[in-house]
Order: sequence, then structure tokens, then C-alpha cells
Amino acid sequence: MSGRISEIEVFIKVVETGSFTAAADALRLSPSAISKIIARIEARLGLPLAIRSTRKLRLTVEGEDYFARGKQILQDISSLERGVRESAGQIGGTLRVSCNVPFGIHQIMPIVSGFLAAYPDIALEFSLSDTTADLIREGVDVAIRTGVLTDSTIRVRRLAASLRHVVASPDYLARHGVPVEPRDLLEHNCLTLGFSRSYGKWPFRVDQDGVVTQLDLAVKGNLSLDNGESLRRFALDGIGVARLSEFHIGSDLRTGRLVSVLDTFNPGDREPVSIIYADRTPLAPRIRVFVDYLVQNVAP
Repeated sequence: MSGRISEIEVFIKVVETGSFTAAADALRLSPSAISKIIARIEARLGLPLAIRSTRKLRLTVEGEDYFARGKQILQDISSLERGVRESAGQIGGTLRVSCNVPFGIHQIMPIVSGFLAAYPDIALEFSLSDTTADLIREGVDVAIRTGVLTDSTIRVRRLAASLRHVVASPDYLARHGVPVEPRDLLEHNCLTLGFSRSYGKWPFRVDQDGVVTQLDLAVKGNLSLDNGESLRRFALDGIGVARLSEFHIGSDLRTGRLVSVLDTFNPGDREPVSIIYADRTPLAPRIRVFVDYLVQNVAP
């Protein structure tokens, strides 16, 4: 059986690299050895798995099925061995984590070294991106995302909820004045996130004739960005006013690099931060310990 597993590994490497030669280089075998292994699989099955030409390799329908099922078999074997090792107290393996840029830089990266020290057998693959990850398709074990989540096929654990502030640099406010009430922002350069129209409307709590209501103010400016960290950088550079969560700008507020304005009109809305992972039962120990570590070490 082990010989057949090795053959499956060879076939998968051929498909992934696109040629016998590339697979031979990756596996440190000769191209003729690769060719003989594929021929042996095809002879045993009694059908071709791939059509070879001088330029490319094209799988047959049976070849595509063999590739998909073979890859799953190898993943199952890896999962089996990892599970046995972890059940013996050795929590290890590769952990793939995706996190949005601001929260990753300001909240997760500072505690990663502590996690790796606590679990030295875990190899962490960390991706910082404001693009929403498809956990299953991209092979992501854990994702950390801000905002409201709507996908019902994932498991979610709330990590934090962070108050939002309207902020600007002292330099910007010295040049353009401090807004006194929300509509003053119509005369200011407001920096927004361009990938969502909802970020172009900032909510405020206002008193109209003794009745407190919410005002959703449509702000405008000369710069729209696709991620919060860039938004923060331009606010620090004095380009304009931004609305950002406290987890992102807490140190800037404490040191005075940014100043919170219109606080009396702040509606008190908080940006949720969630840990999401595929609905697997039981949960792999490496995922469980990472999630628990985040909950214990990230301030709510």
C-alpha cells in the first residue's frame, strides 16, 4: 500500500508542476522514473490519466478524478498522523491564518511570538489581507475579520468590539480648524474606504429639538482607499479626517499623533472583530489552541 501512496504523490506532483521534468526535479528523481511510475498506474487502472505532448500535460476525465481523490487521500493521511501526534500531547502541524491588515498589524502581530514560543511544533503561515478569504478553497484554518459577518457556513467566535472615532492629526486641525458639529465635516477633506459605499456615510448622534436621533452624514474627500491601515497613514500625514476603530488607533490617540473630534456626537457604535473557521468537528487541536490564545491575549 505504501508503494501506491508514493505513486499517488508522484502523480499529484506531475499535475501540480505541469510536466514530468519539473516533477522529477522537485522529487529528485529522473524523468524516466517519473514516466515509468505514471505508466504503471495507468496499466493497473487500464486507462490513461493524462495526454502528454511536448509542451503541456492535459488530464483525462479519469485523470482529474484520480488527482482530486488522490490529493484527498494524502490530506487524510496527514490529518490522521497529525491527530495521533496531537493526541499524544504534541500539538503541531501547519496553521494557516488570514487577518485583515489593521487588526493584524496592531493587535495580532505583537502576540505571535508568544504563541510560537508556547507551541514550537506549530508552523504558522500568516497572511495579512483586507480581502475576504474563502477558508475552504484557500486552505485557511483561521481568519480574523472585522465587521458584521453573514456567512452561515462558518463557525464564529467574537474576539473584540472596538469603539470608532472621527480623528485627524494636530497639523490638519491647525490648518483647517476643529469641527464643532457633524455638518462641519462637509467643509473638510474626509478620507474614506472605497470598497464599500457604507463607509462614505458616517453616523452621529444629534439632538433635534430635544429628540436624540442618528444622522448618517455623507462625507466626501479627495482620497479613497481600500484598506484601513493606509487610511490611518494618510490621517497621520495630515491629509484629512478619518473614522477608525480604537483597536487601530489607540496608541495614536494616547500619544497625540491623532486627535478624536466630535466626541459628544459619537453614537457609540463598535466594530466587531471575529475569529472564523470552517465548521469542522472535532476541531483540530492546533486551531483550538490558537483560538484560545487569541481570546486570552487580545483585549476585548
